[in-house]
Formats: sequence, structure tokens, C-alpha cells
Amino acid sequence: MERIKKALEKAQQQRQETEVQQVSSHKTAGVAKKTEQIKYSNTRNIEISETVLKKNRIIAGLDDDPRSDLYKILRTKVLQKMQANKGNVLAITSPNRGEGKSITAINLAISIAMDANYSVLLVDLDLRRPSIHSYLGISAELGLSDYFSGDKTISELLVHPGLEKMVVLPAGRAIKRSSDLLSMPKMLELASELKQRYPDRIVVVDLPPLLQTDDAMIYMPNVDACMLVVAEGESSEDDVKQSIVMIDEKKYIGTVLNKSAEDNSANDEY
Repeated sequence: MERIKKALEKAQQQRQETEVQQVSSHKTAGVAKKTEQIKYSNTRNIEISETVLKKNRIIAGLDDDPRSDLYKILRTKVLQKMQANKGNVLAITSPNRGEGKSITAINLAISIAMDANYSVLLVDLDLRRPSIHSYLGISAELGLSDYFSGDKTISELLVHPGLEKMVVLPAGRAIKRSSDLLSMPKMLELASELKQRYPDRIVVVDLPPLLQTDDAMIYMPNVDACMLVVAEGESSEDDVKQSIVMIDEKKYIGTVLNKSAEDNSANDEY
């Protein structure tokens, strides 16, 4: 725990990042746009199992799990920073595999969807090793791989998983040469479409790890903010510092420590 904290402090000192001023709650309420009623007539409607969610640690929407409050705190901090920066596309990545970025992305997306002022589109852009569909219990039969092949339109690939104000764009089949696809004009058109279709929609993008492929760096110009997920006891100090340096300082909004061994007060009832 102490090692990760020191790494983050060193990286932040090197970057000399200026803290984004928090937006007061009364101002936020005054400028927030009313969320449009989203119709899912063109999307696949799938009811996800609460049992599957609990098994896969997707707990943000579970009222009986006190850990969901932690994601509400994270949600508030993220939304304040994104509103201050006037952005709506959030990338979530990590230094390496297995550090919890996908679970964090899903839980955060669900938590944001529970906010009255926002709807959410969760996009799986970890094309080499897609996992969002697995965590949600959704079939991997269709996804972005079909969009790139020209077989399907985006509207045919979107999934409404039974969670209010949230839709999912799965990756579909794994794509080995994913970095080539991410730099195609077709992907740039898609990135623009996802960002601009709904101004009050937050787009949460699960990107591949920064240090294992160039996929995340290729797509990074298309996002407004980026959050790094690191794992206690797994993410090395050098990997954390190198990852933060790789993220545009104007887009880096913070780091989430996953798999912490410390006791958490969120396990106690408020």
C-alpha cells in the first residue's frame, strides 16, 4: 500500500498537476441538462442476472452491498472533474493486465447511470481481450468486430442490459490486430458519433493496458479524460509512474487503487 502511494506522489510531483476545482453542488444542479428519455427500440434488450453480477463483483447497483457507496463517491468526483473540463468521454485503463480496470469501468458506469442527470454508454475497446460481456453475462456473439467487418451497424450491436439509462457496446470476438483497426477512419467516425449523439451521455471506454499494447495510446486522442486503475501488490512503482506519464496531463483525472488489503469502513453500515 505504501509503495503505491509513494509512486503516485512522485508521479504527481513530476507532472505538477493542478487540481481541478470542485464544482459546488448548487451550481451543478443549475447547469445540468435534463436527461432525455432514451428509447431502446433498436437495441437488444437482455435481462442480466443479479446472481451473475454478485459473482463477478459488479456491485454498484446493489442496495444491499455497502461497497456500492464507494462507487458513488468515485462517480461524484469523476463527474465534477468532467463537468469542469466540459467533457463526456472517460477512458479507464491500467498499466498491465489483471489490475481491475474492466470491473472498475462497469461498476462506475452503473453508478453514473443511477444519477438522475446522466445516461451512460459503456464501450469495450479492449479488443484483444474483451471481458465486459463476460462480467455482465452477455453473449460475445456480436460486437465491434462485426462493425469493423461491415456486417452490422452500431444500433444493431448495442445492448440494453436491463439497467435504467445504460447501454453497452460489446467488443464481440477478440481481434488480434486491434491497433490497426483503432487507427482506421471508420473508428474515428465511430468515436465522433459516440461522443456527440447525446450531449448528456457519459461514454465510459474500457481501454487495454497501457504498457502491453499501443491500442490505448492510439485511441486516447478521442477521449476527454482518463483514469488509471492500479492494483496493490501487483502494480510496480515504475509501471505506475510510466503509465501516468503516458497519459496527457490535461486528461489525467486520477488513479484508483484496486485490491487494497486495508480494512474499509464501507463494510460497516452507515
